[in-house]
Amino acid sequence: MDNNSKSFGEVNERIGHAIHHVCLNASDAKLIKSDIQESYQSWVNRLYDRVFLNWGLCDKKIYQELSALNFDFSKVGFFPHVYGQSLLFYLIRPLIKIHFFNKRLLDVGCGNGVGLKISSELLKTSYALGIDLVNKLVTNSNNSFYTEDKINYMQADAENMAIANESFDIVTNLESSHLYPQIEHFFAEMERVLAPNGFFCYADVHFDVKQQAQRLEAFVKTRKNLRIIEKHNITKMVQASIYQRLIVNENRFYQLAQYLLGPDKINFTSELANVASSMGLMFLPWWRIRFKNPALQALGKFARRCKHWNKKYYFYYLIQKIDS
Repeated sequence: MDNNSKSFGEVNERIGHAIHHVCLNASDAKLIKSDIQESYQSWVNRLYDRVFLNWGLCDKKIYQELSALNFDFSKVGFFPHVYGQSLLFYLIRPLIKIHFFNKRLLDVGCGNGVGLKISSELLKTSYALGIDLVNKLVTNSNNSFYTEDKINYMQADAENMAIANESFDIVTNLESSHLYPQIEHFFAEMERVLAPNGFFCYADVHFDVKQQAQRLEAFVKTRKNLRIIEKHNITKMVQASIYQRLIVNENRFYQLAQYLLGPDKINFTSELANVASSMGLMFLPWWRIRFKNPALQALGKFARRCKHWNKKYYFYYLIQKIDS
């Protein structure tokens, strides 16, 4: 870990501020994005380049459909659990079902590029581009997955993309938009770069202060060329994943926390709740947070005091741009 890396507590505090801060203007947005870049840089320094970490989704039917594809995820990166794969599959599942193949794919908020790489193979894309605000993530992505004329990654702002009009048939956005200070700008950019008859696949955790789903629907109502094809509340499936990852498989979670936080017991104790929060623990009902390991049991008490999440809601939307 380099000397510039911040503690998990510092990172969580900055990200929490970015989420809950009401953005007033472009200058305000610029400061928030700078904080996000610096915070995620610390995360990047701690994780293997090809690890894929989203909150995941746990559902028997979805898992069976995913297994039927016979896709070898291990050739792409390290997946600590099947649930992250399932959530990514769910994001693009409607397009796989209709064989929406050989298209141009844009993943906004691509992280370290694993999701784009997998989506590009499952959708058999003609070209795939991932963009992210964090330079180090983009560098890691290109080092891992760049393929000439097929897969590329670049640093870009989701709210101001340097991308040509109507240049992509599919736009995806997973667990990212809650960090955008002016989210309507992102929706407008999505509409601009999406080609007619193309699809926007969108899923994220809801924050009361952000109201992403409500603001998306309000935005769509102002556009004659956009329509909602599907929308689902997938909260229970995401909560089931978090429960499996952190509670049922608490030994694996404990080992990961030890790896991330190091051998210092004082640091482990002070930072554990921040690590658990970043992995979605506070998205569970507090009464389900029960650990056997004494080193983890304090998390249950922390969860009962935490008012951070308020309404627990994880949404999914499939939007189509109509050819006018």
